[in-house]
Amino acid sequence: MKDLDNRVAVITGGAGGLGGATARELAGRGARVIITDLAEAAGTALAAEIGGQFIRHDVTDQAQWAAVRAAADALGGADILVNAAGIEGDFDQGGLDTSLEEWRRVIGINLDGTFLGCKTLMPGMLEKGKGAIVNIASIITCMGTPSGLAYGASKSGVEQLSRSLALIGARDGKRVRVNSVHPGTIRSRMLMAIIDSFSQAANVSQEEAEAVVASAVPMREIGEPEDIAGMIGYLVSDTAKYVTGAAMRVDGGWSVTSAG
Repeated sequence: MKDLDNRVAVITGGAGGLGGATARELAGRGARVIITDLAEAAGTALAAEIGGQFIRHDVTDQAQWAAVRAAADALGGADILVNAAGIEGDFDQGGLDTSLEEWRRVIGINLDGTFLGCKTLMPGMLEKGKGAIVNIASIITCMGTPSGLAYGASKSGVEQLSRSLALIGARDGKRVRVNSVHPGTIRSRMLMAIIDSFSQAANVSQEEAEAVVASAVPMREIGEPEDIAGMIGYLVSDTAKYVTGAAMRVDGGWSVTSAG
């Protein structure tokens, strides 16, 4: 299926699990993909694999976004933006003992980086009158996060930011759609780090730790990055032409149980 043929897609955090799966999904559907990440070796390898382009990029640095915009403009301007760069932060200092430095680090990457991506590339989409932006939030926005105040606040901010930008994107009949995707228990670098930590703390095997995590999900399994990539592929396609301002949960039903 080549329904994204020749559309220019920028994916931040594109060398990671979710970002990488999204890069493969969109490239496979015909998009010309620009991957940005700090992981240079992984990003360069993936770009070569999918016939895309890699830019080493700190999403919190506004000046570095100029290079991303220039790369997109050289291809005709960004049609798609996926803000997938993110970190979970240090959950060992996640409550009221969260340092201001740690708070700013997590907010900077997760929320500031998302804002800067939209601020940089959305104006060009508005000039075209169409485009699609997907911001990666988290299912955590449905619940309290006492052991991860910064992470929960940053991802909730991404959801609200996306809704507000959706209204800007729809002004005057324009079709710049902005949606957020909320992954649940997905096999990613973040989740595997949490599982490793739990495995060591509980003195159980990796497989046993994964089984405990999966047991909290109604569908009794851990999701895969491709599950998120599939949702993103839908949201940036013309099939979703009437979908904007939505918060799409991809969590095996976990939030229904957790949030009620």
